[in-house]
Amino acid sequence: MQTTDKKTKTVLVVGGGVAGISAALDLAGNGHRVHLVERGYDLGGQVAKLDKFYPTDHCAFCPLWTEIRRCKEDEAIAIHPLSRVETLEQQPGGYRAVVVQSACVVDPSLCINCGRCETACPKSVAKPIWEHAYPPVHVIDGNRCGDCRACVEVCPTKAIAFDREEQRVALDADEVIWAAGFDEVSLAPMKEYGWGTHPDILTSLEFEAWKAEAGDNQGKIIRRSDGAVPRSILFVQCAGARDLRLLPHCSAVCCMHALKQAQWVKRRHPDIDCVILYTDLRTVGRDYYEYALRDFNGNGVRLVRGRSSLITPLPDGNGIAVKYEDTITGKREIRQFDMVVLNGNLQSSLASKPAPGARPELSGEGFVTAAAVSCGFVMEPADVTESAIQAASAALRTITDKN
Repeated sequence: MQTTDKKTKTVLVVGGGVAGISAALDLAGNGHRVHLVERGYDLGGQVAKLDKFYPTDHCAFCPLWTEIRRCKEDEAIAIHPLSRVETLEQQPGGYRAVVVQSACVVDPSLCINCGRCETACPKSVAKPIWEHAYPPVHVIDGNRCGDCRACVEVCPTKAIAFDREEQRVALDADEVIWAAGFDEVSLAPMKEYGWGTHPDILTSLEFEAWKAEAGDNQGKIIRRSDGAVPRSILFVQCAGARDLRLLPHCSAVCCMHALKQAQWVKRRHPDIDCVILYTDLRTVGRDYYEYALRDFNGNGVRLVRGRSSLITPLPDGNGIAVKYEDTITGKREIRQFDMVVLNGNLQSSLASKPAPGARPELSGEGFVTAAAVSCGFVMEPADVTESAIQAASAALRTITDKN
């Protein structure tokens, strides 16, 4: 990406997922300075939780880790982890943001990742920040911690302290890019989906972590209830989405996510019966439709067009009953499945689009003005590829004279 604008700008990028990382690297590569604000312990966002990418089926770790390392090694990019934008106000010639950094029990600049805190912790709340974090450090969940402070005693670099307080810092920026990503919305209010009533009724991201090759189960497809291999798994699309009671929009990425997960289940356990209950299939990216066709041609994943009306555990707890209508045959069906995966409950971290001059509240991120540029899921539901493309566009818009 090249621009003829010679002025060096300072750009505030809010969100350290794929979109935020891509925008920050593009900006820094063109000679601009970046403040990259991320609410989590490390960069990567939701993509860091994915097991595989579609349509290549490559692991999510390799490209993401490379980009994270580039960000951390670029002197033009200042990274603010465990931080949120409390206020963002437009001023003559730019913006002023107040960024709040949460108190961190483990100082990452002092941690040497020796693991002694993890060994000493009786509640197992000390753990590596992320399996592939660069540089590797440990974190401690202070909210779940007791009062033993055994970790403090064994830390050789005195990196652990429980009396740290959150800090506020004012940042001035010429431009702002909002790339705060998305969150899962709780399906508990929608009782017909049965989420929370049985350990084997999971959301898509819960199932992704459960089956991940780099996760605790090392890629095994097993039930949460008893550790047994399931005989059948149902993937329910549009769970909470396209529904005026929760999310009126289509979350866009869920069709491909279910197709990917079902394929990987069949690769690891061909005998598991995988059914996708869908409204319609959104396979709009390059090679996405061909990727979806694999399910029709030999992989054994069955696609049923229909909507579920009730998902409930069986009285003995051994299985889940699903009532749905097949909208092609017009028949109502009731079937038993060992696991159910709910797709669709994804919402931007930006609670609402701002009106001119307004300061709308954000879910967990403070405020943003209408003039800020957005990309990724904040702009519209988008997958990894589309988010990176939008991030490049957003970066270009911020370093030209007019947005």
